Amino acid sequence: MITEVVSQDFDEEVLNSDIPVFACFTTSQCGSCFALCLVVEDLTKQYEGRVKFVRIDVEKEPELAAMYNILPLPAMLVFRDSEPIERVLGFKYKGSLRDLLDSVIAGSEQIT
Repeated sequence: MITEVVSQDFDEEVLNSDIPVFACFTTSQCGSCFALCLVVEDLTKQYEGRVKFVRIDVEKEPELAAMYNILPLPAMLVFRDSEPIERVLGFKYKGSLRDLLDSVIAGSEQIT
């Protein structure tokens, strides 16, 4: 399941999480964003309990988008220990995202 996060919940849901957080920054008007959310929703089952999945609507939360320099859309950040450790821009297929999440879980992440 992907949890919708607003700025009031961001610290608790993302920055203070005990497990890595995969944050999708999207808008309702973005076709690629919709397609990405379907791919990510499918991944939530495989990574349940190991990765938290959240969605941030940049139309509703422009401050969060600005804080993390989110452009173009869709954009994804992976957070660990309150810090973004991976940045992915644009639509990605499930295999690419699975490889990314596996490396984050294994601890071999690098900021990109």
